[in-house]
Amino acid sequence: MKTIRIFLVLITLVLIASCSQNANSQEHDTSSLSQTGEKTCGDSVCNGPENQTNCPEDCGTTEVGAVRESSDAENYSSEETDTGFRYVSSSGTIETHANLAASGDFSGDYFEYSGFYSIELWFPMEGGKAVQQRNSITLTEFKALFQGESSCRPCDWEPEEQAYQPVSFDLEAVLNLDGVTENNKSADELVYQLIKVPQQSFSVSVSCPCPGSQADYSDSAAYQQLLGWFFQKLVNPIQLNALETNQVEEFTLNPLGYISIPEENLSYILVPDLNTP
Repeated sequence: MKTIRIFLVLITLVLIASCSQNANSQEHDTSSLSQTGEKTCGDSVCNGPENQTNCPEDCGTTEVGAVRESSDAENYSSEETDTGFRYVSSSGTIETHANLAASGDFSGDYFEYSGFYSIELWFPMEGGKAVQQRNSITLTEFKALFQGESSCRPCDWEPEEQAYQPVSFDLEAVLNLDGVTENNKSADELVYQLIKVPQQSFSVSVSCPCPGSQADYSDSAAYQQLLGWFFQKLVNPIQLNALETNQVEEFTLNPLGYISIPEENLSYILVPDLNTP
C-alpha cells in the first residue's frame, strides 16, 4: 500500500496545481459552456472545457481517486519493489509416543503429549537471517501410561490450567535465495533449528488408588519432547506463493520414545511490512 499512497499524493499535488492555473479562467470557461449551449457537464466524462472548478460532477477528485486506488491495489505486487519482507509460516500438531515394547522389564509411568506449534518468520527481500520471528508451542493433551503390575495403579494425572498456555521459543533461521530445484521448479531454501528449549515447567496433580503412592508432579520435560523435532538442522526447499503440506511419521527421540507430525502447513509469501499478516 506504500506505493499506492505515494501515487495518490502525486495525483493530489497535480490537481492542486491545475486548480491554481485555472482559477483565473473560471469565468471564461463557464461562459464558454453557456454560449455554445453544450451541456456536457454531468455525463461522467471530463473533457473539452470541463475542469474541477466548472464541472466537479465529471472532474471531481473523489471518484477518480477511488477508482485509481482500486486499480493500483489489484495490480500491486511486492515483487515489483525492493521494500517489504519475505514471510514464512508453518503450523501443525506434534504428538509424542512412548515405545513400551522397548522398555523391557521397566515398571512405571510413561508420559505422552500432544501440542500445537506455530512458526512465523520474516526475512529481508534479499534473503538471509530472519529479522523477526514469532513462535509458540501449546500443550493440547497430557497422557500418562503405566507399565507393570500394581494393585493401585494407574493414577489420574491432571495438569494445572496454566499448562495449556502458549510457550514461546526461538529458532535460528536463514532463507537462501540460491535457486534450489524442487519438483523441477525453482525454489528458495529455508534452514532453521531450535536455539534453546523453553525452560517452563508445570505442575500436575496426581491421584492414585493407593493413598500416598504418588506425590504431585512437576513436569519439566514436556517441551523438550514436543520440540524434539526442531533440535536438528532442518532444510526445506520452499516456493513463493505456494502452500505446502508436510508429514513426519516417526522420528526417534530416544530408545523409549518418538514423535510424529500428522500434518504441517507451510506457506511463503511477500508482505509489505513487519506487522503483517
